[in-house]
Amino acid sequence: MHEHHSHTSPAGAGRSPGRARGGAVTPRRALAVLGAAAIAVPIAFVPAMASAAPYAPADGIAAIRAGDYLPDYLQEFAGQVDDAAVFEHVRHLAVDIGPRVAGTNAELQASAYVQGKLDSYGFTTRTESFPVTASTFANVSPSRDIPTQVSWQYRPATNALFTGDGAPVTAEVVDIGDGSAFTPEQVAGKFVLVTFSSTTAVRTQQLTDLVAAGAAGVIFGATNPNNSMANPATVPAAATGIQVVGASLMQATRVRDLLATGPLTISMTTERSGTTSTNVIGVRPAVGDTDGTAPIVYIGAHIDSVVGSPGASDNASGVGIMLESARIMSQYSLDTEIRVGTWGAEEKGIVGSKVHAQSLTPEEIDRTVGAWNMDMAGTAYAGTPERPMEFWGLSLKPEGMQNSVLNHADALSEHTNRGPLNRGNVARSDHESFQNVGIDAAVFSWMFWSADSSIVLEPTYHQTSDTIDNVSQERMGISTEIIGGSAFRASLNTVTVEVEDAAGDPAAGVSVAMKCDADEGWREVGETAASGAATVLAPDASCDFAALAANGALGGALDQVVAGDTDVQLALVHDTTAPTVTFDMPSGANAAGWYATAPVVVGIDAADDLDDAPDVEVSRNGTDWSPYTGPVELSDEGVNQLHARVTDGGGGVTEEAREYPIDTVAPTVSATANAATRGSVTVESADATSGVAAVEYRILPDGAWTALPNAAAANASLARVAAPAATDSRTATLPLGTAAATAEVRAVDTAGHTSQTATVEFAAGPETEPTTPTEPTTPTTPGQPQDGGSASQPGGLANTGGPGVFGYAAFVAALLLVGGGALVIARRRLAADARNEG
Repeated sequence: MHEHHSHTSPAGAGRSPGRARGGAVTPRRALAVLGAAAIAVPIAFVPAMASAAPYAPADGIAAIRAGDYLPDYLQEFAGQVDDAAVFEHVRHLAVDIGPRVAGTNAELQASAYVQGKLDSYGFTTRTESFPVTASTFANVSPSRDIPTQVSWQYRPATNALFTGDGAPVTAEVVDIGDGSAFTPEQVAGKFVLVTFSSTTAVRTQQLTDLVAAGAAGVIFGATNPNNSMANPATVPAAATGIQVVGASLMQATRVRDLLATGPLTISMTTERSGTTSTNVIGVRPAVGDTDGTAPIVYIGAHIDSVVGSPGASDNASGVGIMLESARIMSQYSLDTEIRVGTWGAEEKGIVGSKVHAQSLTPEEIDRTVGAWNMDMAGTAYAGTPERPMEFWGLSLKPEGMQNSVLNHADALSEHTNRGPLNRGNVARSDHESFQNVGIDAAVFSWMFWSADSSIVLEPTYHQTSDTIDNVSQERMGISTEIIGGSAFRASLNTVTVEVEDAAGDPAAGVSVAMKCDADEGWREVGETAASGAATVLAPDASCDFAALAANGALGGALDQVVAGDTDVQLALVHDTTAPTVTFDMPSGANAAGWYATAPVVVGIDAADDLDDAPDVEVSRNGTDWSPYTGPVELSDEGVNQLHARVTDGGGGVTEEAREYPIDTVAPTVSATANAATRGSVTVESADATSGVAAVEYRILPDGAWTALPNAAAANASLARVAAPAATDSRTATLPLGTAAATAEVRAVDTAGHTSQTATVEFAAGPETEPTTPTEPTTPTTPGQPQDGGSASQPGGLANTGGPGVFGYAAFVAALLLVGGGALVIARRRLAADARNEG
């Protein structure tokens, strides 16, 4: 902050340029209408389809009902502030670089640092150079140091030796206290530290004596606790050939602390600064601003410091806050041009910002919303109970205390629950330059202010004690939230959402939310006023809006383009009729409802009386849901369940399920001839998916397929049952003549698959008659003969069987009865060759 106290009148009245470039907004993309896909696809997890107007997306309505919102954009900005990053900027400027006197290499180093950071944030940067008066100073390099920061830049006498760009003077340091007693041997060839006397005559005599004793230079150490540097002023002619400098009490104490632990050597150069200082300007153009008419927001801070001061608070703090604000703002698409700047030579009379402000065209001035300036915005000093250090926003004149910059800062402070902004007025910083050309401007600082006593700053102001140890990381974070956040607020678009009820009248008390671009949730817009409107701030974005009334009426406006100040129209609909859902029933199922081949492709259709595109989801278990994207392929063996859930834009939900039984595997069968009775055979069959429906036999070479009898069951048609039997076992005596005979046996499952055949051979013998089995297996449901088989073949054999539900692996079995018995052979065939027509 600059020291001059004069007030100048602004050249023009403050104003906030109009920003209305919007109007009613229309959707950018056509709304999708749900329908069956042309090709079958499996269930997959994909983003949900957008609901058709006038409905709001279901997740938006859910967010409103639950009050589950993302932070709004201003809260989001505050949440991104990294006060540790601000502190690191300040540390680098104050510690790594140190005092940054205008026109010095240190100021250039600091400017290069800022320019590099702004480049990395995506700003287009440039520098502005301008003339300044030179400063004199002495830079010292100690042979060793203590970690705690202290400045080693001293104030030289006005007429003492200046080394300029030449070699530094290097010598040991000796402390002679108040200089009342020393010997030539003690000081010859050394830098002499002596306590500064307020009496010119005393200092003159000391210098004369020290020069005579051969001292290489003199360091006057101040006694003032405020740590201002001693001022050697003009030295006697005898001392103009050596370096004579003034140090603060803090700097002198550092030298004495080091001397207490051993020898100390310093190298000193006394020099004058250059006569050119530098501004660094970073620009981020407004989105789509091809004609240079977008509003402008300025954020700035001076980068230089006074001689001897590391300038941590004044004003590395302001630069760190500016850089962090720029970093966060660079992440948003804004319809406002953002200009950030570090101003050189503020400490020499507010030079750099004046050069820039006076270079602006009338058009640029007219479209500038305001200039945010931060100066000494991070001190750790708490103040006193009577004069506490608080955060203030200050205009140039009392009449400017309601300017746009302070109004934005006040609104931001209230919005982020920090209470109303402290407002005052003061000059002495770079906001003057902008206000004087007619741009609303303010400076922000931690200080005490009152209309009676003006400002009270921290004790380190313009002192060598303005070090990194005396700034507050927390306070600089708060400053960034309010200063950067309010500049960001001024850069956003005002979005007005106008809500109508079903009758077309303004709808008051309606909750509105929005979701923009890559948002992973919804942000609260607010509740509509009596006019039916709610307003919110947003960057340049494409946004969806959702609205929910107390009576359940809702509405939405999708893909609204927010560019400049924007109006969004939204109509409510009160939908009380649930949607409907229809499942395809693909052809191919038999009379029992079983599909013998896979996959089975099922399409789903949904309809609603108002919503052209209700959301459709599918599930295989009724618990895990995914969006429906097209017909679903079902291939699992057994009963496939498919659930569908339809949600319309009014929140109505319909959920239904269908079953699709699939069995693509043939049953298995084996047959065993019973040696005790000629023609007696026991048949074991199994089908774990749809179940065994029938067991049949025939006498070769040309016998017809006939149902194998089972006394425990009667004839029945094929039918799918809730729990069909997976296995069937039966024993019967086949009607044979006296000649040797061969019989084949097979099983048929409920899905219609025929098993491989099992062959049974009988030797010649007496004629046999059929008998009922002695230990029948009771099936769940009788079957029916397949492929021309008859339930009333000669011998009165009955056809029985039992269906099953689960797939069963086919197996290979061969049974051979040797000597006096029959040969039994069971052959397994592939499922594709299962049906044997004899």
